[in-house]
Formats: sequence, C-alpha cells, structure tokens
Amino acid sequence: MVNRWQEAGVDTNYIRKFEKSRMVYLGYYGYFQQHDMNFPVTVNNADIPVNLQHMPPNMAEKKYVAADMHTYQTEIELGIDWRGIALELPIPIRNRYSMSFGLAKNGSVWGARIRYKSLKNMEGVLDDAYNQAVDQWRYNEEHQTSDPAVTSERTIPAGKMDLKIFYVEGYYVFNNKRFSLAAGAYGDMIQKRSAGSLFVMGNYYQSRFGADNLFNHERDIFRNWKISFGPGYGYNWAINGGKVCIHVSLIPMISIVNKMVHKYEDYSNPYAYAGTSADPAVKAQQIETERQRWSNYDAHYYDAVDNGHSRFVFNYFGRFAVSYSFDRFLLNFMMNYRQYLYRNNADTEINNREAVGQVNFGMRF
Repeated sequence: MVNRWQEAGVDTNYIRKFEKSRMVYLGYYGYFQQHDMNFPVTVNNADIPVNLQHMPPNMAEKKYVAADMHTYQTEIELGIDWRGIALELPIPIRNRYSMSFGLAKNGSVWGARIRYKSLKNMEGVLDDAYNQAVDQWRYNEEHQTSDPAVTSERTIPAGKMDLKIFYVEGYYVFNNKRFSLAAGAYGDMIQKRSAGSLFVMGNYYQSRFGADNLFNHERDIFRNWKISFGPGYGYNWAINGGKVCIHVSLIPMISIVNKMVHKYEDYSNPYAYAGTSADPAVKAQQIETERQRWSNYDAHYYDAVDNGHSRFVFNYFGRFAVSYSFDRFLLNFMMNYRQYLYRNNADTEINNREAVGQVNFGMRF
C-alpha cells in the first residue's frame, strides 16, 4: 500500500523513489520557542490616588507592560526510515520542554500534523515600565518631588512562566505529479527535474500563557486561539539529476478567527499590607478603604487586554531544506519557521514564533 502511495499519479520524468527502501540515520535537532506580549496600560492619571502635582513628567511614555520569553531544546536522534515512515529515539542534550508530542503525515499530495507542547521553566525579560513609573510617583509624593521615572528591564526567573501550545494543520499540494515535498524537505524521494507547486493550508492553533506575580495579579492566564487559512508556494531546485535538491516554501495564512481571553487568580488580598491595626474590625476597614482607593486603577489596568477586538493579521509557515544524495548515503538539512500573531484595536500584541532545525546523515540499505 505504501509502495502504491509513493508511485500513484507521479510523473517519473520528474520524481522517482530510491531503489533501497530502508535507511538508518543519525540526526541533530534543535527547537526554539519564543513568546512575547505587549499591552498598553489604559489607566487614567486621575485613577491613581496620589497627588497629580508629583506625577513624573515622562509618565505618558511609560504606559505599557511587555514580557519577552523564549526557550530551546537540542537533542541527537537515532532513527530508521522505511519509505517515509520513521521511528526515532531522541537523546536529549538540553531539554526545556516538560512535555512534547507530535504526529505528522508529510505526503507529496497532502499532509497533516498535530502538535502539543508544554513548557514550565521558561526564562525571559519583563519590561514593567508602568508599575515602575507608578512606584516613582508614590516616591515623589512621599518626598515632595517631581522626578522623572527611570525604568529598566529585569530578568524573569525560571518557574514564573508557563506555556502550553496545541495546533492541528493540514495542507494540499496541487502539482503533486511533478513536485514532491518528500523529496525537497526530507530526501525520501528523488526530484529529478526542478518543479514547483501551489499549496493550500489550514490551521487551528491555541496557546495558554501563565504568569506568576509578573503583572497586576498573583497569577494571570492569557489564552489565544485562532483558525487560519491560506495559499502558498513551494519549489524544488534539482541539481545534477536530483543528487542535490534545494527546497523553499512559504505559506501565509489569514486568521479568520483570532480571539483572546484573560483570566486571573489572587490567592491573598493584595491590599493586606494596609491593614496594620491589631483590631480585626479596624484592619478589615483599612483593607477595604485601600481597595476602594485603587479600584479604578485595577479596573483599567487590563482594559487593552480584556476589551479589545482582534485585528486582521497574517500567520506564516516557511520551510528551507537541502538534500544531498551520494551512493547509498543522504545528507539532509531542514529548517521550519512558524509565526502566530494576535493584535487588537487597543494595541495589545501577542507574538508566538517557533523554529526547528535539523541535520540528518543517513545510509540506505
């Protein structure tokens, strides 16, 4: 059946399969994951219960919060391949993924992929300009000054952020008789003569980003899900009868659905510091008074996140690969790049990017 799939409808002037159908290989794989978000803080100056006369003169420049995080994983893989069906044994070198699953069918006519990964020990940088500026404002009031706010980025310790990503996608290749994705990307077939093809691709994607004590709650959770669809193009450049094949493809996709939901958790009263009285009733009143003083500030801090409507964006999937076949050996390099974006009319941004690079050396038998 697999034999028939490889040969069905193929123009043998352009594509052929290898005589030796099995291959053992050794590969080096690298995975990079980046996730960042940026949102403006829409709190009005009058919502902050401190004296306006002591407001830092550069307060307008500091009305934003930005977090940038990334992680990567590297491993060596031993594998055996039979006509594109592969089993691999990963040997981790550096692993920041707490869980990672994938299943893919990469055919010359159509393909599909399902992917899930969980990352709990990401590191990153927080540019908490607005809260630092508010702290400066409080300092100014206490010391009767009007100094500008001097802010700086700070490194986020591991364990403060977690990210879960899941997506399902599928594609169809129109010129599948003369163009082989298996040949261009993986070296599983031979692209004898150069050819290209239009693609069409659909994708469902969702992410869940959690942050502990980074923003205005003890824990914030941001969920983004989208449905994207779009056409693309791929090309295999065959050199020396297909001994060398260079593949390039790019598929931009329009997000026809792109939504975000923000939830939060507070395990203790954030105004408990105000309750200094030994009398429980007085202490409770002090906490309530402090909560009311800052209620407008709290209500508008996440406005740009909670009340914005998504804007039109493109998502991208791109691939570059080079395969070199000599005698019974194969040397293959491939890199995939994916980009998933969220924008809303209040200028909230979420950028999720991932790249996968691999180098395989195989021997057919």
